[in-house]
Amino acid sequence: MRILQVVGAIAPCYGGPSIACPELSRELVRQGHQVSIYACNKAGREYLDVPLDRPVVDEGVDLRYFPAVRWSGKYMFSPALWRALEETVTQFDVVHIWSVYGFFNTAAAYWCRRRQVPHMVFPHGSLDPFLRRRNRPRKWFYSKFFAERDYRRASAVLFNTSEEMRLASDWPGLQPSASGNKVMPKRFVVPIGLDPKWFREPDCAAGEAFRRRFPALIGQRLVVYFGRLNFKKGLDMLVPAFARIAHEYGDVHLVLAGPGDADYVLKVKRWLGEGGVLERTTFTGALSGEDRFTILQQAELFALTSYTENFGQVVCEAMASGVPVLISDQVNIWPEVARANAGLVVPCDVDATAQALRHLLDDPPRARQMGRNGRAWVAEHLPWSVVGAQMIRVYEEILRDRVPARVSATEIAVAR
Repeated sequence: MRILQVVGAIAPCYGGPSIACPELSRELVRQGHQVSIYACNKAGREYLDVPLDRPVVDEGVDLRYFPAVRWSGKYMFSPALWRALEETVTQFDVVHIWSVYGFFNTAAAYWCRRRQVPHMVFPHGSLDPFLRRRNRPRKWFYSKFFAERDYRRASAVLFNTSEEMRLASDWPGLQPSASGNKVMPKRFVVPIGLDPKWFREPDCAAGEAFRRRFPALIGQRLVVYFGRLNFKKGLDMLVPAFARIAHEYGDVHLVLAGPGDADYVLKVKRWLGEGGVLERTTFTGALSGEDRFTILQQAELFALTSYTENFGQVVCEAMASGVPVLISDQVNIWPEVARANAGLVVPCDVDATAQALRHLLDDPPRARQMGRNGRAWVAEHLPWSVVGAQMIRVYEEILRDRVPARVSATEIAVAR
């Protein structure tokens, strides 16, 4: 198959699709398919130093970057991408479009309909009710004019978990319109995969070196949060929960690993200070390379008490590292974690989080068994070789069920 992935950006600073899309694409190539990625050259407030006039080949994947023009805040568009889709989309058997709100996915959906190319849309958590409530006027406008149509007229819709699909189901774009075609696209559930590196055994020397870089960690049992320091991650629950139990354990230390907006980091430090645990917390900043593996392998437990989480890739990385996990029931992989007995699931509540921390810290043998359970579960279900084969079956089913997409007269007039 010739497969095109269209994603807004793949700069590592964005996380999520920026990491999962290239990893999936490389696996599809390993399984014998031709894969291209179309993405913009934006990286936060900067631009990537990449060629814009030719593809960059990454382990067999043809990656094309397009210049992005920022308009009205965060919205980006790219005339070069529009032209490229118009000229090349028919060269692909199937197109996989990531996200909901944005020029890149809307442009790709339009040209797939216009050229009658089968295509799958993938919200990647953007349709969670918690996120839909943020910036509601802007999202309502974009949905009514673009996104709902893009989703209703797609060949298929992809979700990472059944929980994500359930939470998104009341969004109008996943329901028939009052005046339109009642036939809706098929829905599929395929998880995000894990790189085989996550399954390797802990490197004791690397762990000791890491702790020497952060001396406050030496001799401590680490409660680790790893990810962006962001409003949705529930640090306003994790921090006070840790403060409540810290005085009970003289050898427990909180690690907040990841980048964050300076103002939000100051807010988190204020919470820590108010709880009397600022000196028992280490901020590592952004971690890359071997440090990403080391920090999780050094953890006594991993905690992610998010208000919303499409999948929880870092939860799976912690499980692959043999670490028990403490997550909220808004992390969409929570049913799988509970069934695998790989950790504890709590509501978004400080008291419940503090109690779960106590349970895991008070019973190390039980916590270690949870870690082993989680490692076994992800080893069975989440290697990219397994996930890539599932995705290929989805693409093949889309092609078997191929139905020409409908393009309205208004859309054709706009394109002209």
